[in-house]
Amino acid sequence: MNYRMLVLSVDGSILKDNGRISRSTKEAIEFVQDKGVYVTLCTNRTHQQAERLAKLLKINHEYISYGGAMIAGRADKPLHVERMPVEMARDLAEELERFSCQFVVEHENFELTNRQQQPQNFLGKMTVSLSESIFSQTVVDHMSDHLDLHRIEPLRMKVQFESDDQMEIASNHLLEKVPGIQMLEMGKDHSVHIMKKETNKREAVLFLAHELGVRPEEIVATGVKHGDEGLLSSVGIGVAMGQAPMSVQQAGNWTTRSAEQNGLAYMIKEVFRKQMKVSLY
Repeated sequence: MNYRMLVLSVDGSILKDNGRISRSTKEAIEFVQDKGVYVTLCTNRTHQQAERLAKLLKINHEYISYGGAMIAGRADKPLHVERMPVEMARDLAEELERFSCQFVVEHENFELTNRQQQPQNFLGKMTVSLSESIFSQTVVDHMSDHLDLHRIEPLRMKVQFESDDQMEIASNHLLEKVPGIQMLEMGKDHSVHIMKKETNKREAVLFLAHELGVRPEEIVATGVKHGDEGLLSSVGIGVAMGQAPMSVQQAGNWTTRSAEQNGLAYMIKEVFRKQMKVSLY
């Protein structure tokens, strides 16, 4: 089997724990690109964050960001987007305003955040964890009214709660009150991503592959976090990174070394070293 598409997760796959890419990983990606394989990113990061890495890796075409909500090479010319309807975003913001939390409304062109009266130590923690974007976040006093007035359809919302207990209570409440949403825990700082239920990495990758004329069995994809299971189980080779949770490893059909052990570079050389040059067209 010749594999024509390589889908790479970012954190814990391309990037190590220190946020850097090793020389061996960069060289391995260049190696597979030279074979004509369509290499793309699939990440929970924003489009603008992924864009920096795409440029470094010479990926000059579409990649997947916001956990599958956006497929684009340029933010102003997306191939596909999955937005929350205005009414869903408004209702979600209205329910979130009942809780002691900070949330960010993410759009590809801007970000909005709610104004909260919180203890200073809590605000400090939130500033660190939620301000990773290149956007200057606009603070809004009444988010639900603002979203409704300006008819904003976000890609997703990012929420941080004071504790895991509060996050669990709020999550159950939101799932009951706002139909059609899903919540994905970010694994740190009592934070979650909230998106439309239909939005996920699997559907985004398969949509992009279909546009390129690539069959699912011709795809190699890596995964490392909860939420990657559906993608790994739907492609030709689903590769879990060595440090991935057991559910992710079980969803794939191969587990490579961890990111700290340059597992991505190792996997690429093993899978593609004997493959002849391929073409998408």
